[in-house]
Amino acid sequence: MANNFSGLTAFVNEQRRTDFWTEALYNNDVMPFFDAVGTVVPNVKENTFTFPRLSGTVSIADGAACSDDFDNGNDTTITQTTITLKKGLIQDSFCPHGEDYETYFTALGMPSGQHYTGLGQWESALVGEIMRRTGKRLGINHWQGNQSGDSWTYTGLYESLLAATMGTYNASTNPTGGIVGTTTPTAGGSAGTDAEGVYNICTSLIQAALNSTSVAGSDFAADIIAGNAFIVMNPLNREFLRQNYLKLHGQTMTPAAPGLAALQNNALGAFTLPGWNIPVITQSFIPQSTIILSRNGNPVLAFDLESDFTRMDVWLADDHDTIRWKYRFKCGVGWRALDGNNIKYWGPTT
Repeated sequence: MANNFSGLTAFVNEQRRTDFWTEALYNNDVMPFFDAVGTVVPNVKENTFTFPRLSGTVSIADGAACSDDFDNGNDTTITQTTITLKKGLIQDSFCPHGEDYETYFTALGMPSGQHYTGLGQWESALVGEIMRRTGKRLGINHWQGNQSGDSWTYTGLYESLLAATMGTYNASTNPTGGIVGTTTPTAGGSAGTDAEGVYNICTSLIQAALNSTSVAGSDFAADIIAGNAFIVMNPLNREFLRQNYLKLHGQTMTPAAPGLAALQNNALGAFTLPGWNIPVITQSFIPQSTIILSRNGNPVLAFDLESDFTRMDVWLADDHDTIRWKYRFKCGVGWRALDGNNIKYWGPTT
């Protein structure tokens, strides 16, 4: 890793430079998201992980007479959902002699002597910043897939959502469609009544889920009633949700709005959508265009070992000059079911 000291003046106010300025990041908020409302599958070694999905159909026959016909078509079907796991590698090295650590502001904190086995008090700060950037990159990849600069091929939750053929929701002609709207979310306009307002979008998603009941398939409406569902959006849309609600209803908290206190406090933690038993979860790396309502357990994170995500190996190389670090992991994300009986979302169609 090249450490760029461009723009620094040597030995100026060293005592005041012992604290690094770092980016203000959410870091990786995806793991807590999966722990809260998703499915976490550890200890997966295989590259393609499959898990069963059960679905069944039941029809009721006239029971007025005795019957010995047990072939009534009340079948249970077992299918599979597949997640592709990828191995990830992040590594680099730095040399205390060759990168001017003794010339610039790190000099005061460097160990004595020329036989460096580390960077003294600076090493924990540098490694900590590497971990922060690693967490941010993984969070982006889990939602949006590989980005510019990545050399692996990784499919994120958002990519999988766009690749699915879910159809456009229509209350009359296609109640089981997954795409409820496609316009960019806002604060709801001057009166808060625009369809693109985030609170209005959340209401539209819930109404679509309540209308998507079917004899065959998931009972999305029952899950909504039971609180077995969640809404997830990015921080900007979370703020638009607060603004939209205030425009519509003001600051009065009615008994039908148990989540308004948290919403008014602008806490970015999960809170209950006013009027519903549905948590709203904030995820940093969902695109601005997209808001998702899903059944609990639907998003899946599979990995080999959880501690791989928090372990970074740092060691002195055989040349006794270079300090190397390496971060290895294996993981994959996906959805148990990508259809309108399990997900309703507002966003692009493809």
